[in-house]
Amino acid sequence: MEIPFWRYSATGNTFLVFDNRKGTSHLMETKIYAALCQEEDVDGLLFLEISPEDDCDFHMRYLNADGGEVDMCGNGARSIVHFANNILKIPAGESGTYTFSTKSSIYKGHVSDLYPVLMTEIKDFDLIPVNDLLETNFSAYINTGVPHAIFEVDELAKFPVHKEGKRIRNDQRFSGGVNANFFEIIGENHVRLRTFERGVEGETHSCGTGATGVALVLSKKKNFQSPIRVDVVGGQLHISFTPNFSEVYLAGRVNLVGNGTFQLPS
Repeated sequence: MEIPFWRYSATGNTFLVFDNRKGTSHLMETKIYAALCQEEDVDGLLFLEISPEDDCDFHMRYLNADGGEVDMCGNGARSIVHFANNILKIPAGESGTYTFSTKSSIYKGHVSDLYPVLMTEIKDFDLIPVNDLLETNFSAYINTGVPHAIFEVDELAKFPVHKEGKRIRNDQRFSGGVNANFFEIIGENHVRLRTFERGVEGETHSCGTGATGVALVLSKKKNFQSPIRVDVVGGQLHISFTPNFSEVYLAGRVNLVGNGTFQLPS
């Protein structure tokens, strides 16, 4: 059976997106998913499915490049909103808004140029100490749907992201691993970010949940104001939020790159 997919890039975060509302694609083994990501050179796979929640337009299932399912992907969420609107033509709700479920929460995504997603999982601020993991003046821990360790560094372009990121990602204090984020301040409410992502096991061109985490801890600890611009390897992300963080939005460019088919093993 041939399964069609669509290839997306969200500020350099790359995905294959599948319409899995009939439930056929979930039958594959993890190793097949991982092989597909490697063959197609993408960061992960997105499956748009029927939501178990009555008040949701669809469900988003996300698999990292290692084939394992994780709770959330910010850029993936923005990509799947684009997919729902432009490819599947699923009717959006009021003001062009989709409500969709993920593995552990409910999100809202808006149809606009930058496809902002309301980030609903903001928790565990400084729950795990990370200041001893890297010699730096600023560090923090936060969970924005997935866990992130955050560090300010000098000369980010020269920083050994893979070496240090791999070490931090596998530190025993993180029971399920952690994403390692390294940033430098560029100007007022403006930073540059590089991220080592667990599951991908390397640096990615963009990380939406990481950018969200960096923006929020800088607001909490250094009084950065909304909106905060985060430059990543693949482009620009914008994080806006209310003063009490009751609403936090992640936004950035989303591009449909192409499409293809995958042969589902018999």
